Amino acid sequence: MVIHLGTALHNHTLTQLVRDTRIMMLPHTAINLRERNRNKLKDFVVMAGPLGISQLLIFSQNEETGSTQLRFSAMPRGPTINFKIHEYSLCKDVARYQKMPKSVSKSGPEFLNPPLLVMSGFTNPKEAEQHEKLMVTMFQNMFPPISPQNTKVSTIKRVLLLQKDKQTGLIDLRHYVIDTKLVDVSKNVKKLVKVHKKTNKKLPNLSKVDDVADIILDPYAQAGFTSDSEVEEDAVVEVKEEVAVKTKGAAEEGGKRKKAVKLTEIGPRMKLELVKIEEGVCDGKVLYHSRIKKSVKEINKLEQIHAVRRKEKERRRKEQEENIQRKKKVKISGEAESESESGEDFSE
Repeated sequence: MVIHLGTALHNHTLTQLVRDTRIMMLPHTAINLRERNRNKLKDFVVMAGPLGISQLLIFSQNEETGSTQLRFSAMPRGPTINFKIHEYSLCKDVARYQKMPKSVSKSGPEFLNPPLLVMSGFTNPKEAEQHEKLMVTMFQNMFPPISPQNTKVSTIKRVLLLQKDKQTGLIDLRHYVIDTKLVDVSKNVKKLVKVHKKTNKKLPNLSKVDDVADIILDPYAQAGFTSDSEVEEDAVVEVKEEVAVKTKGAAEEGGKRKKAVKLTEIGPRMKLELVKIEEGVCDGKVLYHSRIKKSVKEINKLEQIHAVRRKEKERRRKEQEENIQRKKKVKISGEAESESESGEDFSE
């Protein structure tokens, strides 16, 4: 679930960023969620369990400095990873600076399945520090795992790229849509295929051609995304056709076809900096802080403070449960007395 609280509710640009992030997280998110000024973080945490929410993405803005934060919280007990957003671009900003922007709808086939998570620049989990391991695990748990044996290639329509700069430690978040086109057929064959799929297009002029082979076997035809460019060899992959081809005798399984893969960015785009990691849901002991370093003595002192807070919290929880049980007993006894009084009145 993607939410924004506090001052962020009055920031129009940040509100649009929240909407774009919800579209990016489709289909496993509440796309039409509306927050109110009186809503608190506790309200969403309480409802996370009944709604089956595994993670909260919380956007907020500092009233004094105006800086924007993004927090990833695992439900129901944390931890919480705090990021500072240095830069961000909306989907409309990304499309505005593209020569040929990709037009996608949130109800389109690209958003029927979650995006493919690609992480680059992160340290090997065997050699990484604890805070980076936790961060990688949180990112991976945002999306369902992919099984190479069972996952169909045709269901992967988008890519979510998280690229970490090893020098600065900043994380670039990018969102792409995947386009694939056949490269082992000529341009003229592609035109015929497009005409077959789109009835509004006209057939090519065949009056000057003696044989259909002159079109299909054109030696000067080049395969590619456009007529003026060629596809790089690195972008060409072999994909097994999953749709069976029907013949007169029987159905034949589709073979391997060469396809060119192209990534088109659709946004949003964010540049994140890890600030700190907290033990609970936006509260509790600080497990890691990128800017503040504590000595062993200070850490032990904080441990004692958090232990006292946990005991106080547990005492309040038990007290609340006892009050609830007491009120239930009073209510039941009151109903019993009212029923007995009504029975006496009826007998008289």
